Amino acid sequence: MNAPGFTDIFSRLLDDYREGRGMPPFAAKVDTRFYTDTAWFEREKAALFRDVPILVGHTAMLKRSGDAFTHDHLGVPIVVARASDGEIRAFLNVCRHRGVRLLNGDGVVNKTSFVCPYHNWTYGLDGTLKHIPLHEESFPGLDAQCHNLKALPLAVCEGLIFVNPNPEGSVDIDQHMGTIKADLAAFGMADHVFFRQTVTTLKSNWKLLVDAFQDGYHVTRLHRKTVGPHFIDAVSRSERSGDHLLAVVARTTFDDALQLPPAQWDLRRQASCAMYLFPNVEMIIHPDYISYLAFFPTRVDETVVVHGCFIEEEPRDEKAAAHWERAFDIIENGVFRPEDYFVCEQAQIGMESGANSHLLLGAHETGVKAFHDLLAEKMGPYQPADGT
Repeated sequence: MNAPGFTDIFSRLLDDYREGRGMPPFAAKVDTRFYTDTAWFEREKAALFRDVPILVGHTAMLKRSGDAFTHDHLGVPIVVARASDGEIRAFLNVCRHRGVRLLNGDGVVNKTSFVCPYHNWTYGLDGTLKHIPLHEESFPGLDAQCHNLKALPLAVCEGLIFVNPNPEGSVDIDQHMGTIKADLAAFGMADHVFFRQTVTTLKSNWKLLVDAFQDGYHVTRLHRKTVGPHFIDAVSRSERSGDHLLAVVARTTFDDALQLPPAQWDLRRQASCAMYLFPNVEMIIHPDYISYLAFFPTRVDETVVVHGCFIEEEPRDEKAAAHWERAFDIIENGVFRPEDYFVCEQAQIGMESGANSHLLLGAHETGVKAFHDLLAEKMGPYQPADGT
């Protein structure tokens, strides 16, 4: 498997493991107000979420011409659709007449057009204004083409759909993704199919959730009754890749790689590979499927989490579908909700309690520090609203 970024990290982790080298000494502090400061939170939303490519879905969610879905988690009403020409486009989900929302509901629907429920202005799936009732009588001389839907910049990378919620912005997907595009390709991301997803609102700052997926320190402890026994304690490595992070966490089968040449390493079964995509997505490469978690901040102490699952092929029968339902249920309701989500909500309460002025990060939490360093590069170091 030619996943260059992950393979390089896997190799360095294996060398350290073979030589018995642990993590170098490390300590850092994080001001707890970083997770509770409303003014800073508003700055984060403006700087990190309003003019950047945001992952909203996968091309496999839009299989047919006319397939469309809405996305509202950025605080901006977005509709993404595949038109009859096969192109996938994104628009503000807003009628150009009186501003009413065009498409409602969750999940993927199939439409031939977008019809405003208020006055029936009708738009094609390519965003063009097709029909205005009583056009010449009500709006004589109005050029319909000047009132097409407001398009949003969109790009696809290895099947992943990225949208910039700023109509005046852009998406340079090659620059944004950098070298990790090759890692996604190596795992066959473009060829995966969408299985299902859940949407959960949590009482936690969004950064606490990203933090939780950046360290290998908690794996055998927090997850000791679930997935923890499948991993070697404290054998993990996280590294920057452009604006993103790649992490490798050793499974109990990691020792097998010691006896194998690099060409025979099996990254999916000898380790867990995880990818943080700036600004808010975590992708986890499991042995036989891929999870993604997208963290959308709504308030300083509240986050909407979209957790989805991609598999290598459509279930061939009911037995196969039941297998994937069980797999999704185990990771969603057996691991993420009762363990990861739970501690993040508990940590948010702790942040607001005043018990600690700072959090501590140690040698096995360098991935968390790398995430915070990235945010500091984008926004500058955290500065409390009160200036202290």
